[in-house]
Parts: sequence; structure tokens; C-alpha cells
Amino acid sequence: MTVYLSVAARDQLCAAQAQLDQHTPSSADGRCTKCGVPGPCPQRRAALRVFGRYGCLPRRWPGATRPELVRVPSYWSGWLAAAVERAAGCG
Repeated sequence: MTVYLSVAARDQLCAAQAQLDQHTPSSADGRCTKCGVPGPCPQRRAALRVFGRYGCLPRRWPGATRPELVRVPSYWSGWLAAAVERAAGCG
């Protein structure tokens, strides 16, 4: 099934995507990287509602949540420690 969106709908989705790109929660503490509000901030929630209204999914960018800021304890090993080290450029 193909769904065609109007120009106005595409403009709203583009604006919502821009808001999501700016208001991404950090992996380290869960706060918005732009406004510092814990949890999803009001701007992020509003942008997600736009995507929900049109039944679309937003783009996701690898590394947007800043996984390198997560402090991995030295006793952890395996894939998580390796992934955080790669994201931080240590490995």
C-alpha cells in the first residue's frame, strides 16, 4: 500500500524531524541534550506526536544519544564495554 502525503504534511514531518534531531535524550543521564530536561522534553513529545499522527517513523542517527558518555565499570566485559569503547574512539 502506498501512502501519499501532502506538502503541508511533509513540511510538518520535516520540522518534527529537526526537533527530534535537536532534542535527543542522552544515554548517560536521560536528559535532553538541548534543553537539559530529564526524560523526553515537551518539544520531543510534540515532535513524536506529529509522526504518530501520520503513522510514520522518524529517522534515527547512530550515536545521537552519545553512548560514549556512559561510564562503563572496569569489571564489565563483553559486547557493552567494547561498544562503548568503540563509540568513544578508544578501541
